[in-house]
Amino acid sequence: MTHLLRVSFVLMAAGCAAQVGDACETNNDCGRELSCDLSQTAGYCTVSPCAKNECPTEAVCIAFDDGTSHCMARCESTGDCRDEYVCVDNYGDAPFCNSHPYLGP
Repeated sequence: MTHLLRVSFVLMAAGCAAQVGDACETNNDCGRELSCDLSQTAGYCTVSPCAKNECPTEAVCIAFDDGTSHCMARCESTGDCRDEYVCVDNYGDAPFCNSHPYLGP
């Protein structure tokens, strides 16, 4: 394999990596860095627990009332979220996509 082909393959593979907020059925669907939260509709790739400023750039760490914290996909409106998800803009440090409008993870 030539160097150019190897670089192209690596870049394509990196572009396919799971992101926070992606649907999942198992942890394998979320890659090495994320885990699958099955309490969210159709699963939700996340990091849990998390701390402020420790989530990937597409996400924000949200501390929930039950004592858990999860990296959640950032949004500006519900249109930025997957189907069946809403953009919660009245909780935490930044708006985020959640399948539970009442805020539970």
